[in-house]
Amino acid sequence: MDQNYLPSTEQSMEGFNSFLLECLPLESRKKLLKDVVFRTVPANRYIFEEGQPADFICIILSGRVKLSRVDGDGRESIVMWLSEKDTIWESLFLYGGVFPYSAITLTDTRIGKIYRDHFVHILDNSEASLQIVTLLSKKLHDANQRNIILSTPDPLSRIAGFLLYSAERTKDGELHLRLEDIAATIGLRMETVSRKLKTLREQGLISRTGNGRLRLVDEASLREIFQQSGTNAFIS
Repeated sequence: MDQNYLPSTEQSMEGFNSFLLECLPLESRKKLLKDVVFRTVPANRYIFEEGQPADFICIILSGRVKLSRVDGDGRESIVMWLSEKDTIWESLFLYGGVFPYSAITLTDTRIGKIYRDHFVHILDNSEASLQIVTLLSKKLHDANQRNIILSTPDPLSRIAGFLLYSAERTKDGELHLRLEDIAATIGLRMETVSRKLKTLREQGLISRTGNGRLRLVDEASLREIFQQSGTNAFIS
């Protein structure tokens, strides 16, 4: 067995949770927790690679992870960032499904893995099945929000929408985002991102708190900039 993998124990369960597990009935949750496999993955390593079989759920216990694709020309496109309590699981329900992106750790990351065969048994519980459908609907809503941001033609509006979207998914409101990461996520050149972030800083709407770290200062004004793009979208 890989030394990074540990069997489930009462001690290792302490603090283990995710939005996926929280929505399940207590008995279903207990059954799943018996089959969790824990792993610590060092920074800058793959948890899985694009095209590998999607035969397990991955729950982030601590650390930060990026999901990304690489096109035929070798250009990276970042799908999203994940952190504590986030779960990778949507491809699990596709017959013969594979991961449509790679998961790469940005820091030392602790994960919990639940394999497909163990998970599908809880779907016999109607309450658990309903909660899974609800979560999938929320995931679809989240994907629609990202698509709205990406379809925004004005670069400043697109960046404003992306910053709002990202801030609402952090615990402390501080964004850990490098220029190249923002550019790869929203399809803009790094030079464009740099200029627009400078504009937002000069307007007092965001502040730089460290290397690759930002904080939103005036969310209301950022929201106005995003909505002026004509999308009539509301990031929530």
